[in-house]
Amino acid sequence: MGLARDSYMVGRAVVRVMADSGKTHEIHRVEEITGRPAYRRLLAELAADPDGQRLMAERPELSSDSVDYEQLRRMPATTLGGAYVRHLDGNAITADYQAARTRHVEDEDMAYLMRRFRQTHDVWHALLGLGIAGHEEVVIHAFSWGQLRLPVSALVVTFGSLKHIVMERRWGALRHSLREAYDVGRDAAPLLKVVWEDQWADPIDQVRARYRVKLLERRWLD
Repeated sequence: MGLARDSYMVGRAVVRVMADSGKTHEIHRVEEITGRPAYRRLLAELAADPDGQRLMAERPELSSDSVDYEQLRRMPATTLGGAYVRHLDGNAITADYQAARTRHVEDEDMAYLMRRFRQTHDVWHALLGLGIAGHEEVVIHAFSWGQLRLPVSALVVTFGSLKHIVMERRWGALRHSLREAYDVGRDAAPLLKVVWEDQWADPIDQVRARYRVKLLERRWLD
């Protein structure tokens, strides 16, 4: 019964997101239901890594309760913190929504790691130079698939490509950006364990070089 119910909720969520890509809570639902095995693997990897151990011990949160966003706004746009907050402000979004509690995961460690992935999603946007248009969200999930192999990213790439790339006739993104983003994600250093809060004042180009993250080519996205 549990598997059938989970399958039903995932299928319903996919249909709802195909109708309205703004239903981020439905994407979160899919992530929580389908991602448990992958997150167990990630937790094991973090437990064997000093940086991962620190992340899970300190449990930083990207939210207005934990981060001084006004201080980030005073930073130059060329810094990681400045670029990140300008991504949020420029798209009228807030990190607090991504910090919301999980609804389908009870394990505290797994729930935290899911929240952390959601919260750092917008840091990854800034690193890659991506906006939040539908096709750009699909592209960043291709990057995420290269990084983490989460089922939700595979689903977003599959169904999102149909809606936001094929049906919108974005042939450059189809031929080039999806593969490019996947390759960048695969070749970059593991990013989930990074405590970005330590690096807000660092030049973003240095941060990209540190973790082998390359800006995506805009010509295929615009």
